[in-house]
Amino acid sequence: MKTFLTLFSILTAAAASGCNRSVAETARVHEHTLAATYKEGHGLKLSERGAQFVALKTGDVGSRTVGAAANVAAIPADALLRTVKGDFVYVANGEWFLRTAIKVGATAEGWLEVAEGLYEGDKIVVSGTKALWLAEVQAVNGGVGCAHGH
Repeated sequence: MKTFLTLFSILTAAAASGCNRSVAETARVHEHTLAATYKEGHGLKLSERGAQFVALKTGDVGSRTVGAAANVAAIPADALLRTVKGDFVYVANGEWFLRTAIKVGATAEGWLEVAEGLYEGDKIVVSGTKALWLAEVQAVNGGVGCAHGH
């Protein structure tokens, strides 16, 4: 299990502590800024402060008409994470958020049909999706370099 800082916290802590420190050293010096935990197979677990920082909101996958597709499992467009590896949403499982592949069907008026990957009633992240993805990338890839963003 990895504990890490948000991108904002790392940049702030690195600026305050100097570029000579590693991300792990910066984390120890600035423990009060820890925002999330990553565990393979479980995903991300945010601290209360981390969830507030990214304006995290969850909602249920519901049934609705999307374009010509009637009564289909649907999600708000803001819940979708589109990457070069495919389309994803973050599914909530207790306090954990796991990036899950989906196949999108019809789209209309800010809603997306979920053709594969989710069921009606699944709890997903509907706001803060991109911030979760950045936190996951940071955790999996070991943080950012000191010159990042300079």
